[in-house]
Amino acid sequence: MSPVWWVLGALAPLVLFFGDWVLFDRGHVAGGSYWGRDFVNLWTAGQLLRSGELGLIYDMPAYQAFQAGLFGPLHPHNYSYPPVSFPIAALFSLPPYPLALAAWTLGTGAFFVHACRRWWPAGAGPYWLAVLTPAALLNVWAGHYGFLLGGLFLLGWQRLDRHPVQAGILFGCMLLKPHLAVMVAVALLARREWKAVAAGAATVAALVATTSLAFGWTLWVQFLFDVGAAQSGMIDAGGKFYGLMSTSLATGVLRLVPDMPITAMVQSAASLTAILLVVTAACRPHRTRDLALLAATSTFVALPYAFNYDLTAVMLSAVVLMVEARRRWQRLAAGMAFIAPGLGMAAAYASVPLLPLSLAALASAQWWQMRRSAMPTATAAGTAFNRQTAASG
Repeated sequence: MSPVWWVLGALAPLVLFFGDWVLFDRGHVAGGSYWGRDFVNLWTAGQLLRSGELGLIYDMPAYQAFQAGLFGPLHPHNYSYPPVSFPIAALFSLPPYPLALAAWTLGTGAFFVHACRRWWPAGAGPYWLAVLTPAALLNVWAGHYGFLLGGLFLLGWQRLDRHPVQAGILFGCMLLKPHLAVMVAVALLARREWKAVAAGAATVAALVATTSLAFGWTLWVQFLFDVGAAQSGMIDAGGKFYGLMSTSLATGVLRLVPDMPITAMVQSAASLTAILLVVTAACRPHRTRDLALLAATSTFVALPYAFNYDLTAVMLSAVVLMVEARRRWQRLAAGMAFIAPGLGMAAAYASVPLLPLSLAALASAQWWQMRRSAMPTATAAGTAFNRQTAASG
């Protein structure tokens, strides 16, 4: 894998870090944000939980007023995570904010590196480079869940062949950001991984029941309807900065053609195509590793709402394909997807949907690679995962 891809991919994240450093003023950075950006929401929610003010978490005006008392004036934030995130928020709100942010970044980063250990191809250098991919750097800059969710995704797929119940539990924990598990469900159902499906469903049910008993069902209702409506409204980002970070084809199309029916048709076609790629791959005896990486990429082709800092596992898809691809066009597609989380922000500013198009090209290249290398049996597919990944451990 050429170092050029690493340099190109790091350019935009480093510019963002540098901008925050230049504009840093007692924690405040550019655009009404605070150092650690989205982590302020996790820390704010934890403070509310520990003070017994649960009712304010999903009440946006009250939440923003409380947050302003902690950090000073900020641009409008809201807490967009389900009640299953509350124990995490309470835990990371115990230390002062700077220590909490450091613990969050280092802890989730170490978890992600551990999850990547058996996936990272030998030809791409040491596996700890997984925390230096463009999406990983953006996740650090944004203070988000990318390392935690990416780690759960990878560990779940790693354990699927030999420990399907453990895999299902790990997938169920992705309820922290449930939309990111959509292609996991599609792939498991198509592959008839019933033990994993049952374990995942039971985990989700247990988490919802436990948090409802602990915090009240009303908070789940607020999350599903109030927060859900607010987040879906972010698909049409207009000229807002977060729109530059979107992986959504719908958001990209709306920048070019502000017509919702046309956008819905384009996004629906992309979503159905992504589902078809995963289902057709899951119905053939491919290596579990390859199906997992295709599912990672296809998730973001299908979703109308996600952001570049969520792409931590997709970066692994791109790295693996760059190392293993047989054809030049596949390596080029993988390379473009690798650098697109950062450079796609500049392209989006010019109304060019580079990131969603690069993800679609990567998914197509992965599917083509799998089509040419099907294993003879499903058992061989699982064995091949273990043999392949052991080489990079």
